[in-house]
Amino acid sequence: MRELRLRYLASLREQLGTTEEALAIPAEGTTLEHVLEQLGSRHGATAVAALTAGNVRLALNQELVEAKGLIVRAGDELAFLPPVTGG
Repeated sequence: MRELRLRYLASLREQLGTTEEALAIPAEGTTLEHVLEQLGSRHGATAVAALTAGNVRLALNQELVEAKGLIVRAGDELAFLPPVTGG
């Protein structure tokens, strides 16, 4: 097994209490759903709800991607991008 690097930006960083973490996944890859299950075990259902909110975007290796059908592989970086407001 190798690792998937996870990054949390803006408000998600505060909710999860970290900017990034690594998650062991099979070298051949896994689904986003499996990643979220593992994160639920680590951080709880509230954190997973925040990560899967309809307004949270995903970036895989710094490219915006859709969540549906997403496969991640060892060595990838998956970032969760919540909406950002400013003024």
